[in-house]
Amino acid sequence: LELSEAGHSLAPDRDRLWAGDTRHPTLIVGLEVPREELERRIEERTHAMFEAGVQDEVRRALEQPISQTARQALGLEELATLSPEDAEAAIILRTRRYASYQRKWMRRISGLVSLDADRPPGEVADEILEVARTRQRLPAGQAG
Repeated sequence: LELSEAGHSLAPDRDRLWAGDTRHPTLIVGLEVPREELERRIEERTHAMFEAGVQDEVRRALEQPISQTARQALGLEELATLSPEDAEAAIILRTRRYASYQRKWMRRISGLVSLDADRPPGEVADEILEVARTRQRLPAGQAG
């Protein structure tokens, strides 16, 4: 606990995740969407959560014993302490920041293949398979 409170980790290599070679042939694909589209999707999903009654779900969850990890879930604190309108705005902002952090983290992964995901899923899947075939020198039509 003291290490955690001081900001240290028991897993000192955790920041080096994906930094070295993998034990097996590995293809790491990052799916990218334009920032504006990602932000639009975050807003849309957050609005949908509120329309579906996320406030009641959180209220019921907080009536039960809840782990420290679960208490850190994005949006839980906002829903427990703010008005619904303020909570929604705060969750959108916090989710955007988290998405930005994830994008920066992904860019540090050595060998990452970034693909445009702002298109039909079938096209994205076909491109992933083509990259895999090229990297593994597999015959056409086989995914590996």
